[in-house]
Amino acid sequence: MRTGLVGQIMRFGVVGAVGFVVDGGALWIFLSAELNPYIARALSFPAAVVVTWSLNRVWTFASAGKPGKRRQFNRYLAVQLVGVATNYCVYTSVIRTFGTGAQMIVIAFMAGSLVGMFLNFWGARQIAFRDID
Repeated sequence: MRTGLVGQIMRFGVVGAVGFVVDGGALWIFLSAELNPYIARALSFPAAVVVTWSLNRVWTFASAGKPGKRRQFNRYLAVQLVGVATNYCVYTSVIRTFGTGAQMIVIAFMAGSLVGMFLNFWGARQIAFRDID
């Protein structure tokens, strides 16, 4: 592996952790305001996407000075949606296959998150933050 790629992966992980905190924090705030959990989740996800796109743009993939910001964001959002869908599919597949015990739910969550993370990194690197025309 090239050092640049390893650095990108590490920065992407840090940005993902920030996104997780933003997402979880926003979810908690919305739930505290007594919003429906599904609506609260629908509102917290976009906040995390905007934060992670911004940080990945200026730090992980260093494309802040490049034109095409809106197009880049749209590609990033599409990648994130595919990642979320994949994460959820892995999560539900593990649970349907191995059961709903507490330990299995944690394993399913971790498996889905891991697959989603790799897919999101690949998509961010190859699709969202590639050179913009």
